[in-house]
Amino acid sequence: MNSRLFVQALVALCLTASAAFGATVSITVSSNFGPCYTTSTDQLLTAGSIVRVGYFNWNDSGVRSILSTSNDFATLDALFTPLAESKPNSGTVLQTAAPGQNMVINDQFEAGHIFGQIENIESTYLPTTTDLVLWVFNSSTASAATEWGIFTTSTGWEFPAANGSQTLASIEVEESNIIRGSFNSVDQHLRLAVVPEPSGILLLLSCALAVRRRRR
Repeated sequence: MNSRLFVQALVALCLTASAAFGATVSITVSSNFGPCYTTSTDQLLTAGSIVRVGYFNWNDSGVRSILSTSNDFATLDALFTPLAESKPNSGTVLQTAAPGQNMVINDQFEAGHIFGQIENIESTYLPTTTDLVLWVFNSSTASAATEWGIFTTSTGWEFPAANGSQTLASIEVEESNIIRGSFNSVDQHLRLAVVPEPSGILLLLSCALAVRRRRR
């Protein structure tokens, strides 16, 4: 190969590598034409309630068990890889009424609904086809929530390839793939689940032990 062809090939390789490095993806979250999000008692979530977008390894049975039973926010948070939320390369929120780098219920179509995007996510932030979830809270502060839900699908909510996009539509959520929460098929609601406070759990355990002692 002569020097000119070598230089041309090197330039082409550098341009390809640069394009791949700079490639981004976008995620849309939408409940248009689908179920809205509610509390465990079917009360529409208030505008400003946090909706976290990201990844749990929910296909792992051990992780899924923790997600469906643990009431400790810190435990679940340690297993979660979020999009946006000011994490490097994780994108930025573009959403009406979003106060910061968290998506929120914003009543875009009706009360309890959400619509918004996370843009400019580095395409290498997560492996392509990684299964995404929505972690939804009944509070404007995730760690202070008394109810939350974890929703996903068996297919259709995957992290896209470079320069691609994906829509996480509530109409695609199957009841069998709700990790935490439930589905009200009558009213078309995706319901959160109650998260007992640690003190409440200790009280229940104390009562159970007291009953057991009396039976002895």
